[in-house]
Amino acid sequence: MPGSLSAGVLLTVTAAGVVVLVALGLDRAARLAASAHPRTLAASVASGLCAWLVATATLAQGGVFGDGTARPPRWPLLPLIALGTVGILSRTRTFRRLLAEVPSWQPVALQAFRIGVELAFWQLHRGGLAPAQVTFEGRNFDGLVGLTAPVVAVGIAVGWFGPRLAIAWNLFGLLMLFNAIGTVATSAPGPVHLDWPGEPFTAIATWPVIWIPAFLAPAGIFLHFISIRQSLGRLARRGPEIRGGDPG
Repeated sequence: MPGSLSAGVLLTVTAAGVVVLVALGLDRAARLAASAHPRTLAASVASGLCAWLVATATLAQGGVFGDGTARPPRWPLLPLIALGTVGILSRTRTFRRLLAEVPSWQPVALQAFRIGVELAFWQLHRGGLAPAQVTFEGRNFDGLVGLTAPVVAVGIAVGWFGPRLAIAWNLFGLLMLFNAIGTVATSAPGPVHLDWPGEPFTAIATWPVIWIPAFLAPAGIFLHFISIRQSLGRLARRGPEIRGGDPG
């Protein structure tokens, strides 16, 4: 179907773009942090992400995630695994050193990838492979985060947006993302499925749509937490100056 093909291209390009930009950002941060082998670090992370994408795609092609009667459901385990792995890595000293060198606008700007995800949902709906509620024509408004991300990133970079406004935008982004995740989860076959109009969203367990819960949604959550962490650090450093009179 044309809609399925367009969605597949969008998701493949979006996932590849996120991997490349993350690797480039890590390479720059590692150089600024005076790491011994910045290219090796960036290449290792990129290779790990690619391996995860290949593994989840292979399992999806084999029908592993398509059993809606499995207990626990299989595809919802993917974002939990991804977030758990990244959460463990984020507690390392290396991560803290790299985070200190990441410009505060970069995690926000990267959230623009969510435009590609929302367009993919829409193309799937046009092709009859996704119900209306998982698109921006229904209950999924996550595209607003992707559309506003470049504006907020520029505002942070030039000093228009202070840490408080950055935190507020990130909380808005998390709210939109969790709303989208909940809508998708209750639209797919499984124990939390609700009586939405139309057919269940079975395409979520197929490739390349599986990359949304396996990689892109966790990436969005993690980028929000990075930005919030950076903003809280900026507030702590500025201390009384921020708390006393700067509304941003």
